Amino acid sequence: MDYIENLSKTIIFIEDNLTNKITIEQISKQSGYSKFHFQRLFHQVVGETVAQYIMNRRLTEAAKKLVSDTTSIIDVAFEFGYDSHEVFTRAFKRRFKVSPYQFRQIRITTEYLYKKPINTQYLTNKNFNLLDDIEEVSFENMLLSGYQTANGSREEILSSWSKLRGNITAIDERDFNAYGVIQYPDTFGLEIDFTYLAAVKSVHLKNHNDPDLKSVSLPNSKYIVFSHRGSTKDLPLSYEYIYGVWLSKSKYVVSSSYDFERYHSFADRSNPVIEICIPVQKV
Repeated sequence: MDYIENLSKTIIFIEDNLTNKITIEQISKQSGYSKFHFQRLFHQVVGETVAQYIMNRRLTEAAKKLVSDTTSIIDVAFEFGYDSHEVFTRAFKRRFKVSPYQFRQIRITTEYLYKKPINTQYLTNKNFNLLDDIEEVSFENMLLSGYQTANGSREEILSSWSKLRGNITAIDERDFNAYGVIQYPDTFGLEIDFTYLAAVKSVHLKNHNDPDLKSVSLPNSKYIVFSHRGSTKDLPLSYEYIYGVWLSKSKYVVSSSYDFERYHSFADRSNPVIEICIPVQKV
């Protein structure tokens, strides 16, 4: 699994530069992938965006320093890349639920609070193959509507699906396809975010005036379609294989800043087959 070794190089680079300013170009260069490909691969394998990983590692090392020596809080903030005491305090409280001052006063040392660096063995153990029936398909333009989350957590994504089920017309949900659309930004930096849209074709919606509805138009495109046989919880493992192994050895490159999952039935969970559709073009 070459991609595990390549990602490990980027982890080492990040760990060596936690107190330095680094760019996505510098990090992706360590992997040998384009920054477009690398960002998706890192997110699917590690479970966090590059920015989230770096932030959590920097906050962990800052927290350790707060309880290990007497360096002032503002100097710790500056050391780990924060421009002000206020910005550092907000980020620290989101991560540890207390302020840097309170953390130092009560001298929290419980290891489970800390974000440890990812290691190669962990990445290797995560991998197993849930994919079959890989094919090249062309889809016409699709206009989809549904509920979007900018938070990639499983809980938020499931909440979007729950809202969608409450706004569909068919009594039998198996009568039509549903789509989970992952949209990445067109420009890339460390602060990459993505959105997830749980959607159907708008004809299947009961209430088109719901202010929470979002729409996306997917253009005519060629796709490689992978059939994932397993639960939605295991989808990241299939994405890991797609971006880490299959694409790097194929004659294709990703052609657009989105991909999507197609569900032929999200009512029947007994034997789910989820199609992962990646827009591509030949090299």
